[in-house]
Amino acid sequence: MITADDFKQAIALIEHSHHVLITTHTRPDGDACGSVRAMVAALAALGKTAQPIFLSPLPEWYEFLFEQKVPILGNDITPDDLNAPRFADVDLVLIVDTNSYVQLPQFDEWLRAADKNVLVIDHHITGDNLGRVQLIDTSAAAAGEIVFDLYRHAGWPITPPVAEALFVALATDSGWFKFSNVDSRLLRNAADLVDAGADPNAVYRKLYQNFSPSRMDLLICVLNSMSLHFDGRVAAQHLLRSDFDATGATGRDTENLIDECQRIASVDVALLFVELADNGFRCSLRSKGKVDVRKIAQKFGGGGHTMASGVNLPGPLEHAQNLILTELAKQLNP
Repeated sequence: MITADDFKQAIALIEHSHHVLITTHTRPDGDACGSVRAMVAALAALGKTAQPIFLSPLPEWYEFLFEQKVPILGNDITPDDLNAPRFADVDLVLIVDTNSYVQLPQFDEWLRAADKNVLVIDHHITGDNLGRVQLIDTSAAAAGEIVFDLYRHAGWPITPPVAEALFVALATDSGWFKFSNVDSRLLRNAADLVDAGADPNAVYRKLYQNFSPSRMDLLICVLNSMSLHFDGRVAAQHLLRSDFDATGATGRDTENLIDECQRIASVDVALLFVELADNGFRCSLRSKGKVDVRKIAQKFGGGGHTMASGVNLPGPLEHAQNLILTELAKQLNP
């Protein structure tokens, strides 16, 4: 639970800063991108220097949120560049939508060594207490809800671009308002953002009606790989490096593809295993509510939410699948 004093501390930390570095977890989703965009706008309006960076490329369907390309760590700047003069004056690091070192690859080493004030805005249960000040609300459907609360506590104006960014955060982390995290608070916040200038129809088209042919081909690969387990209660899918080569798609094109198999009535848990460059697999887990997938992800060093989590696993594919299916059996057949 975030108190009024917590918000006061966060606002004071921002007001006393001059050069703010903003980032979020690797593989940024809509909540991460929308929250970063909204905080960049707030800081700029306050006359602060706000430098966002991403730790991996953002999906192209979120690029409309940013007027200028945001640098990617490892592509546009190197970890050593963080020690260069352009970042020497950073007096506040703002991290949104995560509170875990494991979600900050390459950036985490600099963060551990740097003597910087850190403000964390997050809604996940798992975390490493990275911030001097932390706005953590695990009941929030999205980090964007906490950013919206911060705006209101600080009295910052909600411009149409900010409203759109925060609406993206809320809409994407709730599966366009259909996940179990949807509550009256989320819907009221969404309505307030529409009143402030967010256009739901325009946002929906930008997010969900702009597939490239290569991404559609990747979806076909996902569906063709599907296998059912435990009497149809678990749907396992996978993507190999060869699938990306054949379709021309990239890793960011996998976002939300896992959800398609949840249309099957019997499926309680959906799994998507994506082969990584090191021959390991990134496993995304989704639950309709009967299984706590966060417990499974945490066992292998991952994390997330009760109904949506992720973890990196060693290959080969059969080994990675067996690790997860074995843990699922414990919850499905107690």
